[in-house]
Amino acid sequence: MKARKRSTLIFIIMVFFIMSGCGQKSVNISSTETSATINNTKVDSKRFTKISFSSKALEKEMKINIYLPKGYSHKNKYPVLYLIHGYTGNEDAWFPGLKVEKKADELIDKKKIVPLIIVAPQIDNSYGINSAKNTSNQQLHFNTGMYEDYLYKELVPFIDKTYSTISSRKGRYIGGVSMGGWVALHMAFTHVDMFSKVGGHSPAIFLDGYTGAPVPFLYPTEKLRNERDPIRVAQNKDLTSLKVYLDCGAQDSYRFFEGCDKLNKILQSKGVDSEYYFNQGKHDGAYWEANIEKYLTFYAAP
Repeated sequence: MKARKRSTLIFIIMVFFIMSGCGQKSVNISSTETSATINNTKVDSKRFTKISFSSKALEKEMKINIYLPKGYSHKNKYPVLYLIHGYTGNEDAWFPGLKVEKKADELIDKKKIVPLIIVAPQIDNSYGINSAKNTSNQQLHFNTGMYEDYLYKELVPFIDKTYSTISSRKGRYIGGVSMGGWVALHMAFTHVDMFSKVGGHSPAIFLDGYTGAPVPFLYPTEKLRNERDPIRVAQNKDLTSLKVYLDCGAQDSYRFFEGCDKLNKILQSKGVDSEYYFNQGKHDGAYWEANIEKYLTFYAAP
């Protein structure tokens, strides 16, 4: 009798573990020694997923939202757009926050853009830089860690190995809002071998004389400022292989339109294919959402 009860208990335990594993898919990428657990979202389990990504560079789990176009198939190769959130934001800022997934579906249906994969990663309040090897260190209100390595050495290779992508700079784009706009410009200007198009949407470009909190964090030395500041990099580096899109609202409370204007003039003087749009609007979600179609058209027009 006891043996029968023990067998029944073992069977119940086995069923529990089998059922608890349903609905999840583990992906192991040996080349980067990272892993991800893909949890289906409630929107569309086949096309919208939230990934829990184990980052070795940051020594912690990071969340990433993935958008796949209708009819996604491994038989085709798709360009990839990386969209970076702003300060205090997270992986949900672009979608569902700014509804970029709905606008992408609409524009693809109308053949105004080509089908593409959109990746919206969590980067915390980091500005996407390698600021410290120890992620427990904090500077003011910013997250420190090897965030650039996370984006460049882990995330991009992982996406290329997991999805059917155009795994070259020709089919890889990056953009962001506010802090994320600075991150996008920094990543594209630093790694011209990785991206072919970059968008800074109300990007946090700080001009000389600005003494706000981000500046000492981003540019603790003149050497690092020369390596990181989009304006200084544009002055000293050949960026002619990039296409650049800049925009800002005329009522932007941080006056980032001044940085956009200066950067655009430098880029154009250096022969870079750069465009800048000075629009009506503030530094907020309403402004960015109103311009999503323009952003997606820049990245993925046929």
